[in-house]
Amino acid sequence: MTTYEALSLLVQFSIFLTAGITLILTIVVIVNKKK
Repeated sequence: MTTYEALSLLVQFSIFLTAGITLILTIVVIVNKKK
């Protein structure tokens, strides 16, 4: 694995992580509004 490949994986992982956190926060907000 080259340094470029490692950086590419890291970027993909951080984007995935950010998207996951955003999705979870959105769901929490929607659930709280329904109460």
